[in-house]
Amino acid sequence: MKLLTVLAYYILFIIISSAHAMMPLRKRPRDFVIDDFCRSSVNSLDAWHGPGENLPIEYDQDDDDDCSVRLSPSNPDHNYHTQFSYSCFDLSKHRKMFLHVKYSGSDAFTISLYQHNGACNPWRAPFPGTFDSIEASRYVTDDEGDIYVPLSHFYVDLKRASSIAFHGFYTSEETILHKVEIVKHLPDDVDVPRKLPTGTMVLNCKRPNSFAFGIDDGDPALAQVVMDILEDEDIKVTFFVVGRGLRDPDTNFTNLYSEMLERGHQVALHSDTHPKMEGLQTIDEIDDEITGGQHALKDLLGVRSRYFRPPYGTVGARMRQRLAAHIDDPYIVNWSVDVEDWLWANTDEPWRQLKAFRRDVERGGDLVVMHYLTWSTVRYFRDFIDIARRKGRRIMRIDQCMMDPDAPELSSLESLQDDGDESRMLRTQLHSQHEVDVEVEEW
Repeated sequence: MKLLTVLAYYILFIIISSAHAMMPLRKRPRDFVIDDFCRSSVNSLDAWHGPGENLPIEYDQDDDDDCSVRLSPSNPDHNYHTQFSYSCFDLSKHRKMFLHVKYSGSDAFTISLYQHNGACNPWRAPFPGTFDSIEASRYVTDDEGDIYVPLSHFYVDLKRASSIAFHGFYTSEETILHKVEIVKHLPDDVDVPRKLPTGTMVLNCKRPNSFAFGIDDGDPALAQVVMDILEDEDIKVTFFVVGRGLRDPDTNFTNLYSEMLERGHQVALHSDTHPKMEGLQTIDEIDDEITGGQHALKDLLGVRSRYFRPPYGTVGARMRQRLAAHIDDPYIVNWSVDVEDWLWANTDEPWRQLKAFRRDVERGGDLVVMHYLTWSTVRYFRDFIDIARRKGRRIMRIDQCMMDPDAPELSSLESLQDDGDESRMLRTQLHSQHEVDVEVEEW
């Protein structure tokens, strides 16, 4: 009997042991190198790396086979990206780990973790989907040359990681990158700073099938034409306003935007004097741009805005941190549809603005950047509206497309459909996809 009992226990032990052996082991996330810069075409993950906005760079390999890339920035838009993957890369299992950057030279830059769009497709807009940023100098270790950032300090969807970016340079001093990697542990003598709030970076709308025009600087002489178009089309938009223009009595912008507010449009912040704010040398200068614009909006229009469009779309950690210090939970609003008026409006090919708009809408873009600085842009405004409507998009203010609970409720009278105006239908047909590659009307 005892023998049978022992045998039974032994058999049970064998069964349990076999079951454990067949169970898949839970893989613990390991350290891995993203980039050692030993190859100029791809990084250590065989994904793309390289400069943007014509940043001068130089790859190097010393006698000890240590590799690096030298960045020589001259403006805050210069950037260098190293991708995790051409699609989405899942970093979620590494969320308790750290980004380690080995560098030399200047630490006057921003590090951002970019999140892919929902389709994980670089040909869909927006690309990237969003990103969060930290100020590199705050995370430099005492010995310098090393930066450690908890991945949890990047408020993005880690399941859709896209790339690590170095940008927002605010000096012309060189930065040399030696290694970028994900590590499990900090060195014993390293403490990381607390995460500073950086607001929410948005490039597209949240509300399904919504579409929003974010209109920046304008020419006072064209303001009435814009107002008439908005009234005729029965749509609401968002204007991003510079404080200096409001204070200038010769522009009449204060009266203009007061009337826009009365008509139900949104008026939001666009800095005080329109510099590339991340390129400013001091925090005080950045603060002045934020508070100066805030005071102008409040004193002249009675507006307090959480919505901010950075001049030129230039974004960096210092600007985001200071914005969040002055404004509770700010939205930093860039775009996924660019009419490229800055590129084509004053050329002999102004119709390319329409082509650019159509291209980005076809890719899925729904948040616009445009200006009313030239007649050539304003004259296409109705066509832009038609294209969005024909895609089944509902046009509204940016705070409404973001589903902001503080935004005005959408009117039940707002329609998805075109109003049937034959002249606008004709213009849209003239600029159809297969015809827009040629100049459609004499300029």
